[in-house]
Amino acid sequence: MYVFDVKFNPYELLAATNVDIRESYSYQKLKGYCYIANRSKFVIINGLLAPAEKKIVAAHEATHPILHKDLIKAAPLRDFTLYDMTSSTEYKANLFTADSLIEDEENNELSNDDDMNYFEMCQTLHTSPDLMSFKLFSLIQWGNKIQPFQRE
Repeated sequence: MYVFDVKFNPYELLAATNVDIRESYSYQKLKGYCYIANRSKFVIINGLLAPAEKKIVAAHEATHPILHKDLIKAAPLRDFTLYDMTSSTEYKANLFTADSLIEDEENNELSNDDDMNYFEMCQTLHTSPDLMSFKLFSLIQWGNKIQPFQRE
């Protein structure tokens, strides 16, 4: 499983933005969701997930009350998969998650290591290849030069 050594704590962000964080053990496939009821904001995280995955879900869900408040007023935003690239809403949440949980400096250093391939970098940074894809895309969008990874 993935372990993040990053100082960012999505639970603190949720608390600071007055979001009530709860866990539910009722879902097998649903990772988490966000909704507003009676002017209160809620994030529900699947309690059956491993702690590292809960942190990823918390970071992802933390985006919705900030950037997508109007959408969650209408209906809960449910996430069965975390790395959806087809929805603009979910895409932005994934970029935020990757940027907040994966350190730029260490990522840049490892991505420029000629002896390291993509999957070794993910393993070294204790992150999933899916989340790393969002991080690399974000770095490129911000003007960072990323070396192409060598095929083995």
